[in-house]
Amino acid sequence: MPLMCLLRSVAAGLLALLLVTGAGCSKTTQKPEAAQPQAAAPPAFLPQASTLPTSSAEPPKTLFPSSPSPHAGEGPGVKAAGFESDSKPPAVAPQAAAPQPPREMTAPPSFSRSKRAVAPELPTLSQLPAAEFQHLPAAPPSDPLPKPAPETIGRLDASSAPEPSAAGNARPGEMQNPLRGAEQAPVRPAPPVGSAAAEPAAPAEPSPASPLAAPTPSPAPPLSSSASAPPAPFPPSTTPPAPLPSPSAPPSAPQTIGAAAEPSPATAQPLAGRPKTQKNSGIPFEPIKVNGPIFEGWTKPKLALVITGMEDGYLEPCGCSGYDRMKGGMARRASFFQKLRHDYGWPVVGLDVGGLIHGFGGQASLKFQTLVESKRKMGYEAITFGADDLRLPAGELAAVAVNEPVIFVDANVGLLGKPGEIPPATRVIEAGGMKIGVTAILGKSYLKELHNDEIQTVDPDAALAKVIPELKQKTDYVVLLAHATQKEAEALGQKFPDLNVVVSSEGWEEPPARPSTIPGTKIPLVTVGHKGMYAAVLGLYGGPRLTVRYQRVTLDSRFDGSRDMKLLMTAYQEQLKNTGFAGLGLRPTPSPQFATNGRFVGPQKCESCHEKSYEIWKKSGHAHAYNTLAKLDPPRNFDPECVSCHIVGWNPGKFFPYESGYQSQEKTPHLVNVGCEDCHGPGEKHVAAELSGSEALRQQLRKAMVLTKADAKKTQCISCHDSDNSIEFKFDLYWPFVEHYEKDQ
Repeated sequence: MPLMCLLRSVAAGLLALLLVTGAGCSKTTQKPEAAQPQAAAPPAFLPQASTLPTSSAEPPKTLFPSSPSPHAGEGPGVKAAGFESDSKPPAVAPQAAAPQPPREMTAPPSFSRSKRAVAPELPTLSQLPAAEFQHLPAAPPSDPLPKPAPETIGRLDASSAPEPSAAGNARPGEMQNPLRGAEQAPVRPAPPVGSAAAEPAAPAEPSPASPLAAPTPSPAPPLSSSASAPPAPFPPSTTPPAPLPSPSAPPSAPQTIGAAAEPSPATAQPLAGRPKTQKNSGIPFEPIKVNGPIFEGWTKPKLALVITGMEDGYLEPCGCSGYDRMKGGMARRASFFQKLRHDYGWPVVGLDVGGLIHGFGGQASLKFQTLVESKRKMGYEAITFGADDLRLPAGELAAVAVNEPVIFVDANVGLLGKPGEIPPATRVIEAGGMKIGVTAILGKSYLKELHNDEIQTVDPDAALAKVIPELKQKTDYVVLLAHATQKEAEALGQKFPDLNVVVSSEGWEEPPARPSTIPGTKIPLVTVGHKGMYAAVLGLYGGPRLTVRYQRVTLDSRFDGSRDMKLLMTAYQEQLKNTGFAGLGLRPTPSPQFATNGRFVGPQKCESCHEKSYEIWKKSGHAHAYNTLAKLDPPRNFDPECVSCHIVGWNPGKFFPYESGYQSQEKTPHLVNVGCEDCHGPGEKHVAAELSGSEALRQQLRKAMVLTKADAKKTQCISCHDSDNSIEFKFDLYWPFVEHYEKDQ
């Protein structure tokens, strides 16, 4: 036995020696090239690095398409006045996109500016002044802009452009929430991804009609388990998508950034028991196909200016009716910055025209702090205050403005002192071998709305007259962030010709896909949209003359989440939880129907008399609405802007509780979820009359509880299912899933 053990030990030692020797020989005989690690391929969002020429004698080409649509989707570029637009009708690109990783976070929006819709028709580029930026000094040579690939030319004619898209997340013909009128009424946000509250499940059989609510029940739409794809927003390509080239394979033409693959209807499975919407079709949403590719034909710019603003308090889109189909959010914006800077190596400067919040109060203050911190983490270099931002206490604003690094700038507004002190009037930013001068103003129309003795202001024209000549001497490119009406912004551009670009806070909810210039000048005018759904990018290219390219970027689901933004969102939700509704300044008020109907009692009080209707409710998403908030990461069940449409007894459009309405899951468990009284009104007096009231009183209170189909369609449902929170909501499609009627007892 000992001999056998000895032999085995010797054999094992010889084998180990042979393996080590073999590995060493293999390593020494390996070719040096094979030992070099392969560079990771850029994501589908950006072109392969091999498409970026490092030198070329040919200057950028000037293209003049015929009658381009100002609302075409993001795409390849044209140039006029030394200012290029990179937008075209969305099309399926011949490149396959890498699948998007799962999103990390969602959050509720805050307020809507519903009067803003789709931008009006603007002059075509051929109608804009055809002049170069001759007032700028020659910049150092940079990568010239190559002529776009042949297949990207000629797609900008009016016949190929799609119809303008509806504002924000809304669709043409969709009802708008009547609670959000011209007075900037607040928008009711609902929970993010995974919410079932917005789309109820399959209904039970409705009970016979009541003489009080006599319409015949609508037939429920047929549900199929087969894969039935909804009509595509654009005709599918007849050419199969080509695979992405490897980093070492030289492409034959500049790669389209954000190329999309074709859908796979054969593998899509619709969700059973749900209305036939795109969300429930089982077919993945393709943001690039719908919203268009970006940066087609671009080379690496000397510097990229990313310009944003007017978030109106929207930290994230709601997500109730398909987060992947919605636009905007700080997480997607952070991902966009990350891709430009780190995945592709572009020098980037972030600028913001203000308008971080809308409204005021405890939650608005927390949002402002969260949004400022998010922009610091993204590396913004200059931000100005908006009119609603300045409604917060001046001391709070000043504390934010002086934090290092100092990024706030305003030439005619001073916090706790004279303008130009806090915040400074200008900023000089050095990046990409250039010096960018930035100043900002608050427009005259907004100055009239300020009523705070701790904020001092001066006329914007006088303030700019002092700072622009100095910036012109010290910098290569001068930017004005004008939180002002578009008319005021244009007037400033006409008065100060040394400006290189003017950014206006006022504009349509969806900014134009093509740039415009200020009338009578060569100065580009940039708008940023609203609710944080878009970013405008100016690519600065050096050469004998400075060349500028423009790209509107839709912040859609092609951009994944951000760990930093998720941590900020978690902290924000924790602050809401710890502060509580009362700490946020929310005070219960009497319900508008209190005098006739009394107090809220909860849906359980309805079951004994309305058994069939109660069963329909129990099977609907309304009966599980609160859980969709509680199970999110982070949870949203302490956020007033989410809670208001997921419980009983709150105003859904203005985010405050009614007396006897929901307080918390512990104090008012009977008011958790969307219940009968959210639509029919408080039920206290009706319940009491059915138990001991006279016949006349019972009939009177029964009529007070009736909600007709016409009223539900006109006002009730869209108080929560609006274009911000249920982008695919159609009343006639969803009504059969909650429809119920009662016999007159």
